[in-house]
Amino acid sequence: MNEQNKKLNQSYIPTIEEMQSWYRDDLHKEALKSLECENSKKIEEQGSFFKAFRRFEERDDKIVPNPKKNNVYYKKYRAYKEEEILNMSKKIQEIENLIEYEKFFLRFERRINSESNNYSNYRSNSATRYRVDSIKKLERELEELIRNSPEGWEFYHKRLLIRDIENKYQQHLVTVPYVVKSKQKIIDSLDLGVPVYIVGHLGSGKTQLAIEAAVDFTIQNKIQRELEDKMEGWFSTNPNATEKVAIQKFKEFNEERKLYYKNILTNGSKEEIESLQPLFISGSHNLTYEDMFVEKTLSLEHSFSEGSYSDYLNMIIGDFYEWMDEHKERLENMTDEEQLQLKIQIWKSFSDLLVASNSAFGTEIKKIEKEILIAVKEGRPVIVDELNTIAMQNLIALNDILQRHAGSTAYITGVGPVLIKPGFGFIGTGNLSTQTVNYEGTNDLNPAFKSRFVTIEYNYVPQNITGSLEDQEFPEKNELFRIILTQLADKNGNIFIPNSKRTLEELFRFSQLCRVTQNVFMGNWKDNEVEKDFGVGGLELRESVLSIRNILHVLDNWNQGEEKDLSKALWDGFISSITYPDDQNYILSQAVRFGFFPESEGWKIETKGLGEATTTYDEIRTRPYHYVRPSIETLSYLDVVHLIFGKGTTRKTLPKELMEDLKYNIDDSLPIDAKKYEKLDQQLSHLEHSKDLLEYLEDNGGEE
Repeated sequence: MNEQNKKLNQSYIPTIEEMQSWYRDDLHKEALKSLECENSKKIEEQGSFFKAFRRFEERDDKIVPNPKKNNVYYKKYRAYKEEEILNMSKKIQEIENLIEYEKFFLRFERRINSESNNYSNYRSNSATRYRVDSIKKLERELEELIRNSPEGWEFYHKRLLIRDIENKYQQHLVTVPYVVKSKQKIIDSLDLGVPVYIVGHLGSGKTQLAIEAAVDFTIQNKIQRELEDKMEGWFSTNPNATEKVAIQKFKEFNEERKLYYKNILTNGSKEEIESLQPLFISGSHNLTYEDMFVEKTLSLEHSFSEGSYSDYLNMIIGDFYEWMDEHKERLENMTDEEQLQLKIQIWKSFSDLLVASNSAFGTEIKKIEKEILIAVKEGRPVIVDELNTIAMQNLIALNDILQRHAGSTAYITGVGPVLIKPGFGFIGTGNLSTQTVNYEGTNDLNPAFKSRFVTIEYNYVPQNITGSLEDQEFPEKNELFRIILTQLADKNGNIFIPNSKRTLEELFRFSQLCRVTQNVFMGNWKDNEVEKDFGVGGLELRESVLSIRNILHVLDNWNQGEEKDLSKALWDGFISSITYPDDQNYILSQAVRFGFFPESEGWKIETKGLGEATTTYDEIRTRPYHYVRPSIETLSYLDVVHLIFGKGTTRKTLPKELMEDLKYNIDDSLPIDAKKYEKLDQQLSHLEHSKDLLEYLEDNGGEE
């Protein structure tokens, strides 16, 4: 670049939109660099053969450098933005710590309140109401901060995306709002000592939700107790500390404890992990009372009791000499031969008696404590999966436990009264039958038994089924689409897919198709207009639905468009495996309605009547399948955040701090009068959002 062009680029004054666009370009570059860096780490671990003959596709995804970006204005904008993100992150985390402190104190108050009421439900008082109000006030403050700050919004939602991705790698549920609310309902009920019954349709994730809620409940209780002890211990040595200092100390303790349990779940020993996991029972019609509480078994015992052999020998010797001392006179009246024979017999008798008293021979009845009894005694959550498959006469044995709270005593048949230790919680799960879908082997629970539970219906996550991706006014409500994007993102939140514009639209339509099948499977159609639009009136799905697990099968089969497009993956990963013809026929018709299997690409889907045979691959292809992969494109974490959560808070004018910084730069290094700036601005058609600088230059213009 010659000196004149360099000087022109340095004096070029970009609009806000240009600088925001350049910022997104930089994030794309960083996404590619992070991918290369991650790959290089894995490659270093491989052998020489792999490294020597490794080959790469030719890619045309390099971002062409923009010389205009190399000017002081963009550099200062980028520096300001990075510093502001850091500042906003600190403010957000500070408010979140205050919220956690208030919640910690609220639970502290409620525990003391509950214990003073003999472990009955805690009651509202002035202290608990103060904490509740404080939490609401801080939550409003946090919402306002995120809403009013572009950098605050970006930091907060990027963190949500990264947490979603971490959950994916740990094979946990993605924490979309529907999942978070359902999980919190379970934890709140367990806190109150009320058992929970989760019902829903197949593949919705009921069991996984129950497990994760139980683990969160256990860890929350452990952290709460440990923080109470730590804060009391710290304050006893710092009695003059202010609450501000106490809140900071709480933050240190809280972060340390959360990290401790997080490390256990990811890298802990088997025993450490099991201590945080709930006890688990798989329900079935054959499950008996004993399977839940105490199992009696017959065992043939023949083992010697524990202990050192030398200890037993010393016992025999001691007893033997004690016997000889007691019978000394009698032994003296015997001949040597008689004494020897008697001593031998006595030694053998002592040996036989010792063996008999320390050995168990024959058949014994043993009682083995089962999961529910262990959970009650140890204060742990227990999950009974498929609760409604267990015979009602066996479930009735749970009645007394289900209506008691921690700290009270429950009567268990065959065991007697047992103290329920704090930390105990009961969660049951069950499939939800409808008129069209019936799960074999399930029963309707006795109303009196069911009334002891808080029943939570947990099904498929929300997703708008109308409109295109670009038409979505509230993209954050498309939670199923969010889960799909999370599955495609790398650990930094970046996505690499072919022809991103088309592929994203297809993925969005795929999420809509999935939700339609879910609605039909649940029989959840209430809007006649929607029924008419999607042709679902009077139709049903009996066995097949694009549940989360089936969605993941399709995405894995697609593999980011490496060997096939999404239509082929939808066929290979799901539709081809449907064995009930009417289900397959209906889902195929809806897939075509959502733009999949287009005729222009060699597909031909013909609608079949009810009761006809299943469709084969050869029936729906008009020519051999041939796939040409489009060039791979990069979506940065910010692109993904905008797709999931919307555009967020946008900036139309430069912040005052940045304006002041730029003004000093204009004064010191780039003197330019208002007329010259106006002419340049008009030529480059970006006057609209440069008016702040223009007004300043009009008042402070220099000589040419």
